[in-house]
Amino acid sequence: QLAKLQDRENNNWDEYLPSIVFAYNTGVHAATQYSPFQLQFGRDPYMPTDTTLNYVFYKPSDYYNQLKKSLQLIQQHARDQ
Repeated sequence: QLAKLQDRENNNWDEYLPSIVFAYNTGVHAATQYSPFQLQFGRDPYMPTDTTLNYVFYKPSDYYNQLKKSLQLIQQHARDQ
């Protein structure tokens, strides 16, 4: 599929790799029902078009605790699939 994106005159397939890797890592996979990004980071990726977060963290440990809970839930659910 990558060959379809390449210009016929230029061998520039490597210019498309970052976008393809991002799409793969943020897409939901049938086996886990989660994206690899979500399984690794415990959240969906932040996009420039996204609105602000609903979480308010008053100290660094608040973020860490929320991340830990999210990762545990997501990874357990993925294992159960």
